[in-house]
Amino acid sequence: MTVLREAIPADAAVLGALHVACWHETYTGILPDAMLAGLSVDTRAEMWRNILGDPDAFGGAAVFVAIQEDRIVGFGSCGAQRDEAFAGRGFGGEIGALYVLRAHQARGVGRALMAALARALANRGHDAVSLWVLRDNVRARGFYEALGGAVIGEKIDRQPDATLIDLAYGWPDLAGLVR
Repeated sequence: MTVLREAIPADAAVLGALHVACWHETYTGILPDAMLAGLSVDTRAEMWRNILGDPDAFGGAAVFVAIQEDRIVGFGSCGAQRDEAFAGRGFGGEIGALYVLRAHQARGVGRALMAALARALANRGHDAVSLWVLRDNVRARGFYEALGGAVIGEKIDRQPDATLIDLAYGWPDLAGLVR
């Protein structure tokens, strides 16, 4: 059974470790090894400590954790849209992160987190939401498409050792995600 709750500042260290672990599980073979090797649990934990300590400074961020067997196995965050073009198209909310440990995927954890994020955004007055995902992250793209998301944009991020292509998925009606 999965239990969802809003994250609290005391979760920051666990979120930092989970964030790095999920990146290694998800992006090995997609991102350069050097990029993954440079990830820091401490840096991610500090990021989450800042977000959870002052959500309003981060677009009214809401962060949820998914717990199974007394441990956090996934998390998601959302807030106000950061991309002006998408905001202008009516996508007022943005999902900034959604990660579930691979061993807990395909068990409804991601769907439950997406529903919680959609409810949080709706409660903040948003009607639609978008998120960014690496084009080569086929598994995540399939998940978002199964939830009714459609590609609404693309951007190219040129890094020193890689060119990354991100796709934006959008849901023009949050009601479809709140199930």
